[in-house]
Amino acid sequence: MAGYLGNKFDMIVHHLAVMKPKCKIYDIKKQDSVYFVPDILDQARKEGFVPCKYCVDKTSKLGMNVLKINGTML
Repeated sequence: MAGYLGNKFDMIVHHLAVMKPKCKIYDIKKQDSVYFVPDILDQARKEGFVPCKYCVDKTSKLGMNVLKINGTML
């Protein structure tokens, strides 16, 4: 499991397994990075992070680790 990377600067959390160029993950400064491993999207949300609109599917819900990759629910 790749996990999630949160950006403390803009409070956006990214899914590392499905990141896209628009996510600009490589622009996140080390001091602004927080990792959520294993895939704990609900923990990121509890800490105030908002899912990235490019790499975290809109079907992901608080308390559930639902992710769509290429149309398949994981």
